Amino acid sequence: MPNNRKSTLKKIGGRDGVHPGSRKAAQINRVHLRTVKLKSQKREHKDLRTGKMFRPQFFMHTLEGPEGLTLAQLRALVTDVFLARNDERIEELMSERRAGRPKATELVDLEELRRVENAEWESGFEVPNLTDARATRLMYGWLENGTRIKSAHIDLLPMIRIAKDSPEVVVVSRKGKLDVMGLGEAGEAAAADMAVEEDEEEVMQE
Repeated sequence: MPNNRKSTLKKIGGRDGVHPGSRKAAQINRVHLRTVKLKSQKREHKDLRTGKMFRPQFFMHTLEGPEGLTLAQLRALVTDVFLARNDERIEELMSERRAGRPKATELVDLEELRRVENAEWESGFEVPNLTDARATRLMYGWLENGTRIKSAHIDLLPMIRIAKDSPEVVVVSRKGKLDVMGLGEAGEAAAADMAVEEDEEEVMQE
């Protein structure tokens, strides 16, 4: 039968003085490569999960009431609030930077994030469709209940793309599941109950 057990550095004895071209050196190299790959995959999965949750969570916290927004109001949230959220910190880091010294890692990361998000705004920026009053009421209900958004919540939301130079154009990127849930008041109550049940389940698991 094939040996499917994964070797680790702890299992590989006599690592000192290993010849570069030996079988043991190749084994050690494979372990290192596998470790790097696993760490990279874990980081990418975390970044994807965090990015997917962050944007709806951010826009949920901008809501001041359950009423749907106009397209102009939604666009203003994108430009004046979301895209500008790191500007002050970037200015602080730039002012703290000494002449001739490399940029701080935080500054490099924030500038790259701003570049990527502004490029998305140029081509089509994806946001929850807060012009749909059903979606806004649903998200405001989550906000009032202190719900932490998870994948199941995001799947309910209709998503649209809007772009900088096309103020009247709205492209539906995902319809969401508001129609399937029949989101009037009863549907919204059911969605709120789902959120409460999920939070209670998570507490029990912890």
